[in-house]
Order: sequence, then C-alpha cells, then structure tokens
Amino acid sequence: MRLFIQICSLAVAAGLSGCAAVVPHTLQTPLVQQRGDTELGANVGLHGTDVQAAHAISDRLTVTGSGHQRIRSKHGHWAYSGEAGAGYTLARPNKQRWTVYGGLGYGAGYAYDTFCPDLCDLPASYRVRYGYGYVQPTYLWTPDESIALSAGVKMAAYDFLRWRTSSREFVLDPNDPRGVLEQRTTTNQPGYGGLTMQPGYNVFARLTPRLRLQVSQSFLFPLQKTFPSVLIFATGVGVQYHFGGHAAE
Repeated sequence: MRLFIQICSLAVAAGLSGCAAVVPHTLQTPLVQQRGDTELGANVGLHGTDVQAAHAISDRLTVTGSGHQRIRSKHGHWAYSGEAGAGYTLARPNKQRWTVYGGLGYGAGYAYDTFCPDLCDLPASYRVRYGYGYVQPTYLWTPDESIALSAGVKMAAYDFLRWRTSSREFVLDPNDPRGVLEQRTTTNQPGYGGLTMQPGYNVFARLTPRLRLQVSQSFLFPLQKTFPSVLIFATGVGVQYHFGGHAAE
C-alpha cells in the first residue's frame, strides 16, 4: 500500500510539473570554505536540470553561478533561467556556518495547452520573460567528513518583462442550440512584479575526498495571488566536485 501511494504521488507530481511557466533552481548552498576553493555541481530532477558553480575569493566571500533548463516537448513546455551572485559568511562556529547570499537572475518560460484541471489555474498558455533579485540566508552544518547538511530560505523579487496569457473557454453557439464555440482571449501584463519564497535543504554525502553526492529538496511559493503558474517544488539528485583548494571537509 505504501508503495502504491508513493507511485501515485510521483505520478501526480509529474503531472503537475507540466503546469509551470516559472520553474525554480535547485537551492544553491556551497560547501567551499577557504580562499581558492572551487566547486562544480550538476543536478537532475522533476524540476529539470541544473549546473552550479561556486568559488571562494576569501575565507568569507564566495561568488556563485547557476543555470537551469527544463524542456518537455511532448507537453509544449520549456523553461530556462540563469543567475549569478555572491555570499558573505557572517559566523563560523564549530562545524557550522551562517552565510547570506544574494544576486540577480533572468529567465523565460512557456507552457502550452497543459492539462491541469483546477489544480494550478493554468489557462491555455503562458509565455513569460523575467528578471529577479534574491537574498538567501543559509545555514551549513558539517558534523564529520562524510556528510554535510544545509538549509536556506531564498527570497526573490520578480519583474516580469513579458507575461502573455492566452485563455480559452467554450460557450454556446447562438446559431446552433446543441453546438459550442471555443472562445480565446489573450492578455499582456508586462512590468508586473511579485515576490516568492523558496525554503529548502541539501544533504551532501562524501564519495571521495573531492566528490560528493547531493540530494536536494525545496519549495517555491508565490507571495501574491496574481502570479504566473509556478512549479512549487525542486526535488533532485546530483554530484558536486571540489578542486583548486582543499578537498571538501
């Protein structure tokens, strides 16, 4: 019974994942700790594919970059986004670290004729293009060399440079009492802004001194009712490679 519930949950999640024009990145929580440390990572999941990079300019200052894509050609859906930023470590108690990251991002998405009845309020299609800025306080804990745990909350402010909605509905045909007509309406809302919150966590397990397995999960919540359709979760698995400095601790 438990297996059946898990399979059904995955099926529903996969179905809902087609409803989104805005798709979140895997929450980035770098492990670099000392000047010269660099890490590269790749993640894959129902939310798409991410590549991430981080480099420690000093023991406290880190620069970051991330790219994301998700293409579902059979469902008429695609989404791309990229972001760059930096983080500053405020405190480093024993085996712990508190860091605040911030940066800018840009993205675009298209969702067309997706079947999603009453679950995410998606009309016939969305086409969006947007920029955003974000702030992300992050906590990292490394209890020993084999594992690292991190959690953060990413707050983002979006500016939609393009937001085109094409909706459709069926109305009675005035010339045929038994017939119906498809009525389409297109609206544009450029310049609309909105806020989102993305809490999440990452678990890193060491495979070699420089290679780690990463399991991640986060959830994207719009803070306004009027917002393009979003994929509310980013769940995936990936690997992370460290070089240019000390091996990941």
